[in-house]
Amino acid sequence: MKKLSIIVLMLLLVLSVGLVSAGPNDLPGTGWTSGQQIQNVGAANGTVNLTAYDQSGNDYNCGDQALAPGQSYTYLPDNDCVGMPAGFEGSAVASADQPIAAIVNVANPSVGKAAGQYTGTDGSAVATSLVFPLVKANHAGRTTTFYIQNASNSMNTISASYVVQGTTYNDSFPNVPANAMVILNPGDAGVPPGTGSVGALTVTGTQAIAGSSLEHETSVAVGQNLQASRGFVPSDFGSDLFCPLARYQFGGLNTTTGLQVMNVSGGTESIEVTYQVSFPAPRTVGPIIASNVLNGASANFLASDHLDPGELGAISVVSSGGGDLAAITNDRADNPNPKRFTTYACFANTSSTVSLPLAKEDFFNNTTGIQIQNVGNGPATFTLTYKTGAGDTVVISHTDPVAVGGSKTFYRVASGGTGNIQVNSGDLNDLPGTVSGVTITSNQPIVAIANEANYNNVNAQDTKNYEGFNQ
Repeated sequence: MKKLSIIVLMLLLVLSVGLVSAGPNDLPGTGWTSGQQIQNVGAANGTVNLTAYDQSGNDYNCGDQALAPGQSYTYLPDNDCVGMPAGFEGSAVASADQPIAAIVNVANPSVGKAAGQYTGTDGSAVATSLVFPLVKANHAGRTTTFYIQNASNSMNTISASYVVQGTTYNDSFPNVPANAMVILNPGDAGVPPGTGSVGALTVTGTQAIAGSSLEHETSVAVGQNLQASRGFVPSDFGSDLFCPLARYQFGGLNTTTGLQVMNVSGGTESIEVTYQVSFPAPRTVGPIIASNVLNGASANFLASDHLDPGELGAISVVSSGGGDLAAITNDRADNPNPKRFTTYACFANTSSTVSLPLAKEDFFNNTTGIQIQNVGNGPATFTLTYKTGAGDTVVISHTDPVAVGGSKTFYRVASGGTGNIQVNSGDLNDLPGTVSGVTITSNQPIVAIANEANYNNVNAQDTKNYEGFNQ
């Protein structure tokens, strides 16, 4: 069976127990929980299993689920994981007899609005090293906590190296059990806290590892926002990267994007960033160049420095010396109270087919926007196939080809939120109120992200997004 490693915060929603206490090594406040969405991206019916592991390596069976091609299932710890104790915090491994993709949704739904999503790591892609382009140590009141899983069947020694303002800080975790995880916090390695304490992280293991990051408010009684992403393994690196969504003071939420690009080439590199604006009018901005970025360090690019208010588009990143890079974006929406934050990883790998395990269409006031970037060499058209939890299939496409480097957003497709779309098969009226797995195909190489948000701001939870799986 193929395995997909997922670092998950499976914290059961038993408030009387007090799931997470505020402290320097973890998320602030209580009430954190998670869901794991797993999609069958194969061509035949399959069976998926999820097994969770606590930090001592004890396992909890979360059961088998039969999935048709393109279909997904959401594992909830309190419903599916037999014998799991209240307050559990650990990792998981999903296994299947068909290719699968998985994401993790971390939220604080009962007492706060914080939420984030990130992708699982394919078992074939795990490695003995991974990197995180952005670390914060109480920078502007925000801290990044890292969750690193032993993705092997042997004991593992996991080491961390933070590079913050030109200084290196180290930490180590010996004898981590098979499939278990450890929690890394920059303060534990001696990184000095405070505004300006920003850097990057490299993690190594004596065995294979996988990992995720959660950026959160450093010290609050109730978490109101969260940014989630996974670590980059070497197969994620590239000299050309693609980021499907960037904006500056965009929309009613006044959302602005920051980009962090990490040099993982082994030497000094210059980094070039180009914005391909698609709204309100097409234009190209850049390249913007950050020169002489040291190995293991990151360069920051702010859309506010280069775009006009109200603009939206996509980003292309190039290493001028041909060395490897890794990058993430950070979105901040200033108008809501509390503010919303979200993160996604930029792409080095592309394909003409992308899978999204979770897409909501006006489901309990939440809906998912799908942002698709054309990274080919000619105009692109996209076809989206929705497989709902009720078993309905809806296929749509569009009549406005997307230029090279540009992107198109599919948002509230059943409610008139996306222009120039056409229904190829099925009924759009089957989508409202549903959760679907989505498969995207194109005549050009593409990358895509899914961005979930509350569409009418009723009890609005934090926005969240994750990267599509290139097949």
